[in-house]
Amino acid sequence: MGTVSSKKRLEIIERDVIPSMFVGVLSKDDKWLEHTLKETLPVLEERALRLARECKTNGECAQDDPLVDETRIRALFEDARSKLGKENITRKAHSRYSH
Repeated sequence: MGTVSSKKRLEIIERDVIPSMFVGVLSKDDKWLEHTLKETLPVLEERALRLARECKTNGECAQDDPLVDETRIRALFEDARSKLGKENITRKAHSRYSH
């Protein structure tokens, strides 16, 4: 069994993992949403930043490769947090008025 390269893992996080958080978000409960915002996204962001450093260090990625740009990675996660945060606020507002 081979190991997956840092570059490939970064691509998977960006292409598959983050978008999958939004699939069926309406059917996921508040506990999942809160856990994702407070725990999953921060851990995943740190992992992505570490993988970006590894990718540059081991020569898999060029220094100017957008995939390993820390500013872009942070912006990607900030966007995900913002979208999920808005969903969380919307849910709380709806639950407040539905009682």
